[in-house]
Amino acid sequence: MKLKSCIFICCLVTAFTVNADTAEYRIPFLDSEASIRIDRWGVPHINAGSEQEAYFVQGFNIARTRLWQVDLWRRRGLGLLSEVFGPAFIEKDRASRLFLYRGSMKKEWRKYGKYTQSAAGAFVAGINQYIDLIENGDVALPIEFSLLDYKPAKWKPEDLARIRVHGLSRNVNSEVTRALVTRDFGLDLDNLRVKLSPAHQTSIPDGADYSGLPNDVLKIYQLATASVSFYSFTMLAQNTKDNSQADFKAALVDELLNPVISDAQRSSGSNNWAISPSRTTTNRAILASDPHRINSLPSGRYIVHLQAPGLNVIGAGEPFIPGVSIGHNDHIAFGFTIFSADQEDLYQYQTKAADNNWYRYRGHWRKVKKVQEVIPVKDADDVTVTLKYTKHGPVIYEDSDTDTMYGVRAAWLKPGMAPYLASLRYQKSNSWRQYKKALRRFGNPSENHVYADIHGNIGWQAAGKIPFRYDWDGLLPVPGDGRYEWLGYIPMRLLPSEYNPSRGWVATANEMNLPENYPFSIGYEWADPYRYQRISEVLSSSENHSIESTLQLQTDYLSIPARELMAVLNPDDFSSQLVIGRLVALKAWDKKLTPESIDAAFFEIWWSRFLRPVVALELAPEQALPYLAGLSSFADQQLILSLIKSSMLDQGIIAKARMVELITQTIAAAEYHLFENQLAQRPWGELHSAKFSHPLSRVLPPDLAELLNVGPPMRRGGSIDTVNSNWYATNLTGNFETVAGTSWRMVIDVGNWDASMVVSTPGQSGDPRSPFYRNLFPVWANDGSFPLLYSEEGIAANTVKTIILLPE
Repeated sequence: MKLKSCIFICCLVTAFTVNADTAEYRIPFLDSEASIRIDRWGVPHINAGSEQEAYFVQGFNIARTRLWQVDLWRRRGLGLLSEVFGPAFIEKDRASRLFLYRGSMKKEWRKYGKYTQSAAGAFVAGINQYIDLIENGDVALPIEFSLLDYKPAKWKPEDLARIRVHGLSRNVNSEVTRALVTRDFGLDLDNLRVKLSPAHQTSIPDGADYSGLPNDVLKIYQLATASVSFYSFTMLAQNTKDNSQADFKAALVDELLNPVISDAQRSSGSNNWAISPSRTTTNRAILASDPHRINSLPSGRYIVHLQAPGLNVIGAGEPFIPGVSIGHNDHIAFGFTIFSADQEDLYQYQTKAADNNWYRYRGHWRKVKKVQEVIPVKDADDVTVTLKYTKHGPVIYEDSDTDTMYGVRAAWLKPGMAPYLASLRYQKSNSWRQYKKALRRFGNPSENHVYADIHGNIGWQAAGKIPFRYDWDGLLPVPGDGRYEWLGYIPMRLLPSEYNPSRGWVATANEMNLPENYPFSIGYEWADPYRYQRISEVLSSSENHSIESTLQLQTDYLSIPARELMAVLNPDDFSSQLVIGRLVALKAWDKKLTPESIDAAFFEIWWSRFLRPVVALELAPEQALPYLAGLSSFADQQLILSLIKSSMLDQGIIAKARMVELITQTIAAAEYHLFENQLAQRPWGELHSAKFSHPLSRVLPPDLAELLNVGPPMRRGGSIDTVNSNWYATNLTGNFETVAGTSWRMVIDVGNWDASMVVSTPGQSGDPRSPFYRNLFPVWANDGSFPLLYSEEGIAANTVKTIILLPE
């Protein structure tokens, strides 16, 4: 993979050219005139003569603003990276192809309901039309294509549906980590890694044997689901003679850390809530939603307004999918968070001696299904790969020495499971009944959908395609011999739901929210409850919620772990003056992880890097610590916090005297660490800053990279535990810089639509030449927002550019 810096420098000459206020194009697809009006924040308001033409213009516009992003998404998903980037990507292409949807496309489209296929076709046609303009020289080729010396490819409608690896899936990574813990230390130790909820004691499935489980059994699965790392693959290409046989795992270590990935899947943070008019100052419902993402440039979501006869919807969606998945129409508002259902399993198969094309199933030998495909490779010969499948799904690992084979079963490989594509149904709903009916087709990812309408109704509905495991829990890999089969899927009507509860609000934050004594095994690995607890206490404390107070709650920095820990630590229990002084300061602190707080910086460093791992080592051997690794620390936070609290009350398995000793040692160590590294008086925001790095930045010269990156770094507060969730991942990065969190926030004044407020970051456009490439970064970094304009008057008053599309 070679970069063409000279072309890049030429591009910089026009990088900040101001675009004309109006532009016109003649388009063969259209039957009537369509327009894209772009407001001052970069939000496109699309008006077209029909729904299909609106989706066409949406595709045209996403290509206009995000073509390289969506082209890379398509190539990654279809396994076509090697075609333009060379041999280093062969293994990733093979992995991606292994996890493509390979069933009937007729059945696939039917699962989403009417109009989805035609909407996808129109959206793709819009992308292709913009590519035609590039090929004809009417518009400029995006910079990244020039840098990487290739051209964008045309799309097919089925590309949208066949690609599945970009979805948020769970929990095969955690299954394998639990099995490795069991193999090396015993199953009981896994209770320290992750707290199961509802309370549950798992056991090793009958017939399972983890003694020979390979450490890297998931390398293909993780390679398929990982984003594209140009730096890692460039290093691989430079340091390997035989790229097709390379140990690519060593080059991609950041993306292939099983325990850390398990923690990231479980902790995927999002918040949403809806408030009844009886508890608002507006006398209308208010809906808030801020689903979280990894910090990326361009953003993982795109704001758009679609208007056509029978369609008037605005909000955010995936850049590569038609429609809107989080937002509102003229009757209802909707948002979601991840509902942590277990949609995956790892199966272990016995294969025939010296012939791993056969596996044992229900007392008989069954032949694997083989698919051969050709991967085109730039500057090298094409490579033919063989993909193998059992009746359960893709084969990801074969071990001829032990006659074993491993495969993944994933609900998201079934028909109708392209991530977010089913949003096309519910975005047009006008009532709770219609909305719930539309959600029956929403399978992937499993979500908590929150709803509010202009009549003041609010609701919550969990939705997703969730396997029904009758007599096993899905927490460990199982034999693939027929004893552990899914008995279909749990009907949505049996999934948790609420409508107009008496408390006057509904809320979710990825916490365990199954009703007591819920009869089905949905999943046992959920995000910590702290964000939900904070949302709950604020919503319950007032009957006068406003748009302003809802925005304040979205940007709330209070840390419940800090509050609970400091409530049980009494300075009188300690003898060290250093420790007493620090504890007195922390108890006086407001427990808010604000960017300006020095106490917040000390607490997060001490808690995550010193106290939590040291307490974990009281219960686990040092060799087990890597298995207990999460994004930012070690061992389950709820369990560690509970251990400390019970010990300080003289009721724990660790004696109070010993806990006092551990706290003394770790505060002293943290103080020394801050002094040694000149961090002692630095506020949290300086350590926890955020910037957005372009995917190519690590393979560009520094001066050129910074022109594509968005910065300089700006101070951020919060952590993964605060409602204003901004994660750090020190086990990956070695620092406290923000890596993920609230990249998109929305507060909807239901019925008074122009009073709704949103923010995204770093900007709507993926083109560094655009004024909308980085304009929202300071707004987001300072916890600001801007109006989500819906009315004709509001749009007209704030339009800064208009694009007219005329029939040819």
